[in-house]
Amino acid sequence: MTGSRTLKRREPATVTDDNTALKRLSMSDKHAVVQQVRRLGAGQRALGSHVKVVAGRHGISPKTVYRWMNDPRFATDTTPSPSTRGRFEVTTNHLAVLAHEQCIYTAWLTMHEAGLIDCSYRTFTRALQERTDPALVAAALHGFKGLVNNRLYLKWNPPHRCHTHHVDHTEFDLWVWPSHKHRSPVRPHVTVIVDGYSSLIHAVPWVGDINGDMVAAALADAAVEHDYMGTPVGGQPEQVVLDNAAAHFGPSMRDGIERVGWIPAPTASYSSWQNGKAERSIGLLNERLSNRAPGATKSGTTRTGAPRNVAKLPKDVQPGDVWGWKAFQHALQETVDEINTSIPVRRLGGLTRLQAYAADTTERRPMKDSEARIAMMTSGHITYTASKNGIHFQGVDYVGSKLQFGKKYLIRYLPTQREFIEVMDLHDEHVQRAYDPHRMPKKVSDAFHTERARQERDAQAIEFGVQAHRRHLAAVDNANVGYGEDTDPGPTKAVDSVDRSHGDRAVPKTSRRKAAKLPRIPATPQPKDTVTSSARSRLERAYGQGLNGPTATADNDTPPTPTDHSKEPQR
Repeated sequence: MTGSRTLKRREPATVTDDNTALKRLSMSDKHAVVQQVRRLGAGQRALGSHVKVVAGRHGISPKTVYRWMNDPRFATDTTPSPSTRGRFEVTTNHLAVLAHEQCIYTAWLTMHEAGLIDCSYRTFTRALQERTDPALVAAALHGFKGLVNNRLYLKWNPPHRCHTHHVDHTEFDLWVWPSHKHRSPVRPHVTVIVDGYSSLIHAVPWVGDINGDMVAAALADAAVEHDYMGTPVGGQPEQVVLDNAAAHFGPSMRDGIERVGWIPAPTASYSSWQNGKAERSIGLLNERLSNRAPGATKSGTTRTGAPRNVAKLPKDVQPGDVWGWKAFQHALQETVDEINTSIPVRRLGGLTRLQAYAADTTERRPMKDSEARIAMMTSGHITYTASKNGIHFQGVDYVGSKLQFGKKYLIRYLPTQREFIEVMDLHDEHVQRAYDPHRMPKKVSDAFHTERARQERDAQAIEFGVQAHRRHLAAVDNANVGYGEDTDPGPTKAVDSVDRSHGDRAVPKTSRRKAAKLPRIPATPQPKDTVTSSARSRLERAYGQGLNGPTATADNDTPPTPTDHSKEPQR
């Protein structure tokens, strides 16, 4: 028998033509064989034919029967006790030598030469195979992984849906081009949340490395009620099973779980089997999605050892060779839907994951909006200004009835939920939930139109008020200056200011109103000089004012009436 690290299982006992099994006889069986031969010989020496018949029935040789008959232990009618020599048993010291040698034969040879054991190699291997804990043998040969793969566990299944959520995340074996702004592809990360009762999968993709905020937001996304393939899903779990990854023990992750009243159940370090549902779901997603993706890295190699579907180095990958981010999200959701709706599970009685989830009548407790906001993703210190189309976030314009144009806001959002975002002010106080206009619920749309109608009414009221006030001011001012009366040609005095206040809230006047101006009186045009007037002027300069008649005195205030020559007959 050559040396090996593995134990070859013994072949089962074969059955002869006379239906006698070949097996190793115990002390009681040996004593019974001897007694049977002696009865056939009637107390005398047994015949050879009798010995051959008995030996054939038990699958042993006649020589072995004769040896047992000469053994003094079988000479009496009392069944002898087992041999005083104990069986060889493998100890932890023997397994330590086996772990050092990493070969069963060399381990036996080393211990036999050192005098630690005196059994044969066959006895040593039989003791390892039949009377030694296989978990310890595997631990000696393969280490801790061999130990956990060869021992028993207590299997436990959650009693109903939404009782336990299994959480884990991984990096997929494919390249994805996130956006046109990126200059190189990335390997996407995916957080998987599995319902412990039905194994229903909820997957959330990420571009960068995962932190506690992302995991908390993914849990909130799975707990918020939503419609999935016609079935209402979502609910708060009683406990969350997760491994000891750094992202699972961040402040935001721990605080978010504790605030909503969930019980974290972390697994032991390097104990992936304790979170087997999430591990198997990730493996299933990788098998069905990553291996069939255009940018798969582990779907076969070329002669040179490079991946056959994509370049080996990220800098050599072209955008046309891999999925874009939206295409990857769509393919991931299609794969999740395929697993949830088309693969029957034996543990669930042949039902699919979604059918088993829908068949359970346990009442769900969907997460409330106020609770979900605690665990949502935040925009940090990045503010978003509301434009005429709303708040633009990740390619979508979100609208709300309480948003004000030109004002800055902070936002909270769920990683896979793009129907709405939670809008916060700069003091992180909740304002309202803003929706995508194409997915806005009717009651939210009605509230938006009601708010816009209120703005229209208020604007019309302002316009009517200012117009009425201006008309009132015009009427008061015109009445105070005596509109339509004769104008006094003499000097005028300032008009006293008139109290035009309309209530106690009116602002007092600080200056007097200026006096109204007198109307302008046009000057009387001077008559043109004629031949008569020129002669009269020369005579007055020579003889004085005595030549002036009663109609042309200097003291007369009434100016002479000009002669209208247009009515004289033409000559």
